[in-house]
Amino acid sequence: MTKQELRQQVAQQVRRLNDAQRDTQSLYACLQILGTAEWQQSQTVLLYAALPDEVSLQLLIDDAMGSGKCVILPVVKGDTLELRVYDPQHCEVKGKYQILEPTDQCPLLSDLSDIDLAIIPGRAFTRRGHRLGRGKGYYDRLLTDPALHCPLWGVGFTCQLVRFIPVDEWDVKLNKVIVS
Repeated sequence: MTKQELRQQVAQQVRRLNDAQRDTQSLYACLQILGTAEWQQSQTVLLYAALPDEVSLQLLIDDAMGSGKCVILPVVKGDTLELRVYDPQHCEVKGKYQILEPTDQCPLLSDLSDIDLAIIPGRAFTRRGHRLGRGKGYYDRLLTDPALHCPLWGVGFTCQLVRFIPVDEWDVKLNKVIVS
């Protein structure tokens, strides 16, 4: 099966989830992350604002903000992801994919090595840490940056866990995959 065929197959499975199932699985995935030492010890976390068919990390964003962590969110700029410090009171706008993103008023993250933990979305994952994105390469380019050396965790719905993903030389293997 090609990457594109796998993307389509998994997308169909995700579309079959109703709102309550997506909400419940998002909650359980976030609770798994909240219970880890890596989360509790992190000071700067890379998260994402979820598309409707992705695990919502709102609980993690709220927990991080409430506990004084620095939350970094990606912003799509051309064919790259720009990483900005999240400030909910001053910096939210609907971006290219109609999700809330930090505005240009929010500071850019100056050093990727400051990130203690990165939670990465994907279209599909394997238990061994392989990730299939949506095909635009945004995260592929980010994850190959040598300055990013924190744990990389993928998060998805149970139906996004597959046995095999075709892997190219630029695909970065994640340290952990959390599904619920």
